[in-house]
Amino acid sequence: MIALPKALLWDHNAHYHPWLLRQVPPRSARALDVGCGTGAFARQLAERVDHVDAVDLSAEMVERARSASEADGVRWLCGDVLDPELPLAPEGYDVVTAVSSLHHMPLRPALCRLAELVRPGGTLAVVGHYRKETAVDFTLDAVTLPANAVVGAYKAARGRAGKPHDEGMPVKDPTSTLREVCAAAAEVMPGAVLQRRLFWRFTLLWRVPGERRGSRSTATG
Repeated sequence: MIALPKALLWDHNAHYHPWLLRQVPPRSARALDVGCGTGAFARQLAERVDHVDAVDLSAEMVERARSASEADGVRWLCGDVLDPELPLAPEGYDVVTAVSSLHHMPLRPALCRLAELVRPGGTLAVVGHYRKETAVDFTLDAVTLPANAVVGAYKAARGRAGKPHDEGMPVKDPTSTLREVCAAAAEVMPGAVLQRRLFWRFTLLWRVPGERRGSRSTATG
């Protein structure tokens, strides 16, 4: 990837936050955000969901998330989501999200774990990275690189450029190709929809069959 000047850098993950929020089932009671970092997306989830568990393996990130701002309904957890001893909700979640965290974990075990954490009728929504492999992967850079610069310039002109959450964030290059992610998802969660996206990302959406139980209650007067 060609690096932009510092003044034109911007947050690619935040670009997909609106897409993630659109996948939250109506009247969701409980959500899990895996790889929460400094908690920017978990706080947005908390505006729509009664209770959010936000998990990150980095103690530094979790501490920064806790101290960044008050967020009612968010429980910050430091640990590995693959660890069965991590105190997650035993009944599962109406929505599970993972933003640029899947490639930090072994692919199939991570997909299996995320899938089992979603309640019947719930949703898994992932924004992930993949390792470029095919001619299509590399050709897409002809579109992505100019678009990246244009968006960076647009945001800079409006004072919205920069990557305020990146400092100290653990970074890892993806090892799985898009083909490998697609094959693993098809095996673990039949019916999941995987799409290649701009800005070196893919999205994975899986809606679990069944009816949701114990969804968010609405007050009546």
